[in-house]
Amino acid sequence: MTIVTDSAKPAVTRRHPPNLLMRLVNPVMRAQLRRGKGGPSQHLMLLHFTGRKSGKQFDLPVAQQRIGDQLCVFTNSSWRINFRGGTHIEVTLQGRRLPMHATLDEDADMVAAEYAKMIASVGHKNARRLGITINVDRAPTHAELADAVARHGLSIIRLTSTT
Repeated sequence: MTIVTDSAKPAVTRRHPPNLLMRLVNPVMRAQLRRGKGGPSQHLMLLHFTGRKSGKQFDLPVAQQRIGDQLCVFTNSSWRINFRGGTHIEVTLQGRRLPMHATLDEDADMVAAEYAKMIASVGHKNARRLGITINVDRAPTHAELADAVARHGLSIIRLTSTT
């Protein structure tokens, strides 16, 4: 069941930059993140992993978030399914390449609760940092966030150091 606001838009929708823009910006971001000297390396990191089915190597710039002391990625991008069941990857974080174990959290209640905490931390007007748009003039309810999780496949990749 989609929860709709007065404007007929769901309270929370997924926000993603245009693919063409990402194809132009990602190579530049990869180079900057590998160097790790200030700028985007404070908020972004690189995920290095191999596709489960394709065997293709991925080096993806992503926004880093923290849940307590745990490093996380909030996403609904299709590549996230590579982390179902957990897998070993590497992460370039502030210019350092580190081994990590990545697991995908798709539980609607858990993901909605974590999004709610992050929204409370950054403010509902800054939710674009989480890859979402809030279409109401307040923080969304748990039910509205759970609806967005189900509708858009919002999930969290949790990263744990293996060193």
